[in-house]
Parts: sequence; C-alpha cells; structure tokens
Amino acid sequence: MEINAAEAATNRSYEDFEPYCKWLTQEGQAILEIHLKGFKKEQLKVETDNWGTLKIYGERPVNATNNKWCRFQKEIKISIGSDTNAIRAKFSHGLLFIAMPKEAVRELFIYEGETRNRRNAIKVAIAVVFVVALGTYIARRVYNDENIQLIS
Repeated sequence: MEINAAEAATNRSYEDFEPYCKWLTQEGQAILEIHLKGFKKEQLKVETDNWGTLKIYGERPVNATNNKWCRFQKEIKISIGSDTNAIRAKFSHGLLFIAMPKEAVRELFIYEGETRNRRNAIKVAIAVVFVVALGTYIARRVYNDENIQLIS
C-alpha cells in the first residue's frame, strides 16, 4: 500500500524557527541577509504582494524517517521608496540575499504629479467658491431689487 504525497504532507511534524537576519546597505539599496543553513533553493519562496509586504518562507525535512520538518515564515513591510518590481533574491551557500533598490527618481515624479494635482484641485475649488459667491451676490441683488420695487 502506497501513501500519496498529500497524505505524507498531512502526517508531517513541523518545527517552526526564526532564522538569523541582518540588514545591509550598499550602493543605494537595502539588502536583507537571511541565514538558512541546510536549505536548498527549491525549498524557499520569496514574493511580494500588492500591499507592500515581502513574504519569505521555506520548509525542509529534518529527519526523513519520522517525517519531521522545520519551517519558517517572515513578512516584512517594504520601505517607502523601494522599487517592488526591482526586488531580487539570490540564494548561495546557505545565505538568502534579498536586494531592494531605492526608487528615488520614480518617487520624485510621483511627488511632482501629486503636487500638480493638488494645485489643480485648489484652483478648481477656488473657482467653485468664486462662482457660488458671485451667484449668491447676484441672487441677493435681484431679490433686493424686486423687494424694493414691490414695496415702493
């Protein structure tokens, strides 16, 4: 009788651990170094989501005879100014390096666009206030002129 992969996975015993991590900065990028001795590249997964979170996780067998595995999971908020499309991961000799380049130029353009949009919104708001005030003035003037004529 054979045990399929799904059954084997459900019978696993997991030991969660927190890998040693450190941050480095070089040449305009932040680099996260994670120590994962005993892991293979195929046992790791690194991904980003739409909410600016970097997710790193992996699992590997500790003892194949008794189905014991170790695993870890980390979630890191990506810093403002990092280009999520340029994040790269490299695994070598038990070390996972995740490089997050800064996007200073792109951030500047976003800021400029937001400032321009704000200025335009303020101009529109001032124009609306002016038109409403002018309309109110004219309406009062006409109303007062009609009242003066009716009274006299």
